[in-house]
Amino acid sequence: MLLFFKSEIRNPKSTNQNSRYHTAVNDLPVILKLTERRCLIVGGGKVALRRAESLVSVGAIVTVIAPTCDEQLLAMNAVTCQQRAFIESDLDDSFLVIIATDDKAVNDQINRLADAKNVLVNRVDDPAAGDISIPAHAHCGPVTVAVHTNRISATAAAAIRDSLLEHIDPAWPALLAAMAPYRTQLQKKVSDTVLRQKLLKQMADDQGLEIIKTQGVMRYIQYCESLLADIGVPSPGPITSKGTGGESER
Repeated sequence: MLLFFKSEIRNPKSTNQNSRYHTAVNDLPVILKLTERRCLIVGGGKVALRRAESLVSVGAIVTVIAPTCDEQLLAMNAVTCQQRAFIESDLDDSFLVIIATDDKAVNDQINRLADAKNVLVNRVDDPAAGDISIPAHAHCGPVTVAVHTNRISATAAAAIRDSLLEHIDPAWPALLAAMAPYRTQLQKKVSDTVLRQKLLKQMADDQGLEIIKTQGVMRYIQYCESLLADIGVPSPGPITSKGTGGESER
């Protein structure tokens, strides 16, 4: 899952103080692995449902606490719903809490308790008060596109995301999906970092992209096989073009 953490950084593209785009950016974008991490959602409405769906999709262990839970939440087998009021011990062993109630006083209280327990906070009603915020994002094969507007406009973030998706060359997701097993094989079999990086660059350079575009995925796989064969590294095994398309998933 891609998140934005609070951090004191500046936009590296905006070095000119007089630039109309220059602005202080206090968030650091990161990809956070949540597989088998305990994540708590306090609140049981539609926002909680969307957050739960996102967390489940990346393998998190999700618990929802709310006096009343949305019927779709209750129907999710991968989510544990407890229809009751939040108590402090609900935060125990949690890695992340998503605060999604419509009661500011309750949200403030949970926020303070989570901070004291070093539990990461994503707060729906006041994103700036939390540790992390979730950008507008989408997956195009192995490519992830995410847009954050410093919490100014979720609508704008979604529109920019969609525009970026339209401009992704479908050859890139296809190349990366086909390249993945060769990267893994190089990591296992080639201890020379310089050589390994050289080969990885060759697999993702203009020549590799051109092969994908003009000759297809299977010819690109042959190209990767030849690069490994040239240095005596065995093939990672049978690979087909199945699953290497660029279908967008949001």
